[in-house]
Amino acid sequence: MDLSYAVRLIFNLSRKRKGVPTMLRSATLAVLLILAGSGLAGNGSILGADPVTQPPRLSEPEVLPYEVAYRKARDERKPLLILVGADWCPACKTLKSDTIVPMKQSGALKEVIYTQLDKDANPELANEVMQGKILPQLVVFCQSDTGWKRFSLTGMQTETRVKELIRKASEALPARR
Repeated sequence: MDLSYAVRLIFNLSRKRKGVPTMLRSATLAVLLILAGSGLAGNGSILGADPVTQPPRLSEPEVLPYEVAYRKARDERKPLLILVGADWCPACKTLKSDTIVPMKQSGALKEVIYTQLDKDANPELANEVMQGKILPQLVVFCQSDTGWKRFSLTGMQTETRVKELIRKASEALPARR
C-alpha cells in the first residue's frame, strides 16, 4: 500500500461519519495500521489484491569494451556497431533494453561486433564517434580497402531500422576472400 494513500485513508476513516458505527471505524483503522506497518499491503496491493508486478526483462548480454571490440572488428573484418549513450538518457536505456538486447539474444547481431560507449565517461572518444549531440546514436563502422566507412542512426530506433543500418553497412564491405 502506498504510504500517502494509507495516510489519506486513515485520516478519512478517523473522521466521524454518519451511519458508520465508531467500533467499525476503529476496527478498520486498526487493521489498516497493522497492514501498513507490517508491509503486508506493500507493492500496491490492498487487502488481499494481487500486487502489481513488472514483467521480467531480458538479461543484458556481456558487452565488449570499446578497444577490444574495435580490434576484434578490425581483425575479423566485421562491422563495428556502437551504441553511444549516457546513464541519464531514458531513450538510450530503452533502445538498449527493448531493441539491442533482444536482437543480440536472437542472433540478429551475429554479423557485427557490438559495443557501447558512455558519452559522459568517454567524452573525447564519443565526440569522435558521434555526429551531433543527440543521444542515443547507433554508429556502424565498416573497414573497406580504402579505410573505414561510417553509417549511423540518431534517436530511438526499432529493430527493423537497426537491421537496415547493419545491412547497408555490410553491403559496403569488400567481398570476403
